[in-house]
Amino acid sequence: MRVVLINTVMRIFSWFSPRVAEVVAPALATVLWYASPRKRRVTRLNLRAVFPDLTEQARQEIARGSMVNYIRGVFEAGMLWHWPIEQILACFDPTQGRDCFKEAKAAGRGVIVAAPHCGAWELTNIFLQQEMKGTILYKPGKHDVFEAMLSNKRGRGGGNPVPATSRGLREMYKNLKSGQVVGLLPDQEPTLGDGRFAPFYGFETLTGVLLPRLAKRTGAAVVFASCERRKNGRYCVHLFRAPEDLLSDDMRTALSAVNKGVEQCIEVDRKQYLWAYKRFRHRPEGQKSLYKRG
Repeated sequence: MRVVLINTVMRIFSWFSPRVAEVVAPALATVLWYASPRKRRVTRLNLRAVFPDLTEQARQEIARGSMVNYIRGVFEAGMLWHWPIEQILACFDPTQGRDCFKEAKAAGRGVIVAAPHCGAWELTNIFLQQEMKGTILYKPGKHDVFEAMLSNKRGRGGGNPVPATSRGLREMYKNLKSGQVVGLLPDQEPTLGDGRFAPFYGFETLTGVLLPRLAKRTGAAVVFASCERRKNGRYCVHLFRAPEDLLSDDMRTALSAVNKGVEQCIEVDRKQYLWAYKRFRHRPEGQKSLYKRG
């Protein structure tokens, strides 16, 4: 029953083209803004932490814009599940920064595409799979049935989604060493044992060590990617060279570079980042939780 319900909902979402979703999203975002005090509170706390010098009005504009983009992402899930790949790709404008990706591939040592939760990040997978036919690392969820369905949809463009488990990591290492391409999310909060603190917009943030370790051990090039939502239902993938310090032997320096790469993606349009995500659950020793009330 749950599978049927999920498929039905996604089918309904697929009826909304990106252009239609762009029109209806602001009204739905206003409803969600007031109906979900948790998302509203987390968004505000996150923005206050990383942009303390902005005015409250400026942060509010980013917050409300982020909620609009959150709603557009819900409709895009329908595209991801049910639209023909060619129809999805027809919505993309020419890629910005494609040369850095070509250079990374030409080096022949494998490429790591780091795509944070910016813009239409799920559609980034579909687009990039046309270029790389590689492996996509994802964090498994709590519901096995839904995860199996989502993994299948994520691989529609020809990629190979693997969970962030020991088996999945072994497969990533193997593919990189053979010169292939892998994709991962560089801005998910890791467990304390799998991350260290480094500045993100100047705010100390627990950052995963997988990306710099993977790059150093395999010699693979790193490219950051963000899929911008544009007007009239259009999309554009932006690719950025990773900061050189990402390969530093000093882990804090390397992780600071990882976060700088994420910042590059966010600066395409700050309103398109997933600010409702609890990115700062863990704090350095002696600091109180960002989200705990009181």
